[in-house]
Amino acid sequence: MSYPLILDGAMGTELQNRGVEIPLPLWSADANIDHPEIITSIHKDYIASGADIITTNTFRTTEWTYHRAGLSLIKAKERAKTSLYKAVECAQMAVSNSIIIAGSVTTIEDCYSPDKFPGVEVAEEIYGQTLEWIIDAGVDVIIFETMGNIDEISCGLKMAKKHNIPLWLSMIAKDKYHLLDGSPFSDVFQLLDGYNVETLLTNCNKIDLSIYICDQIISDWRGKWGVYPNLGIEDYENDYFNIISDSKLKDSIKTLLLKKPDLIGLCCGSTPSHLQNLKHMINSPR
Repeated sequence: MSYPLILDGAMGTELQNRGVEIPLPLWSADANIDHPEIITSIHKDYIASGADIITTNTFRTTEWTYHRAGLSLIKAKERAKTSLYKAVECAQMAVSNSIIIAGSVTTIEDCYSPDKFPGVEVAEEIYGQTLEWIIDAGVDVIIFETMGNIDEISCGLKMAKKHNIPLWLSMIAKDKYHLLDGSPFSDVFQLLDGYNVETLLTNCNKIDLSIYICDQIISDWRGKWGVYPNLGIEDYENDYFNIISDSKLKDSIKTLLLKKPDLIGLCCGSTPSHLQNLKHMINSPR
């Protein structure tokens, strides 16, 4: 494979583009059960557009989320496990041997609200369960994504350390110097010294802020790194259908590519067409 490796694009907003309803709090979780053919089709379209890595549609496939949606604890666990295993199966059906499957794990509560972190005891239970399922289902790497609470990051990495699988961490930021919960990035870098994080990324910030965050990562991180910004005009309160112009995206991607990331992709609001353009820019940098 050539570098940078290309991570796929959005799943949730692409499901909406294809007519699938994804109401909160479950977001895209039930689509694995109700519309697996569409999940597989989206993965295939991203691969055809140039993706070297696809992320499983497991962003909200947890017992916690299904219980919040009104199911009993027993039913929530059953439904979450079914959805998660189906999501990994959809990814496996889409890939060839050269494509990396990244198992997506995220915050237990809303990733835009780090203050809602339910605490270490809950996090250890949910992350322990989710990691056990997703590794058993068969992924190549775990990616903790859109992580904005330093205590939750610590807990997730602690639980993942028990497993022999490559580990990536992707952060969401409040500003160019701070995680979304207000913790300075320096505290995150210090925390990571105790864990075997293979690749550090940032995702789901608007593209201008993502560029600044990359500068912080380059300055203080010595491992592999990557970036996959959303295409929103504003951060955190955006439906991601009001997105930046193609020219703005092109100029910003040029700036990011000059920083030589190991991985690059796109987040909310992106489509296979956007990823195809990204692939073209990597192949034809002028």
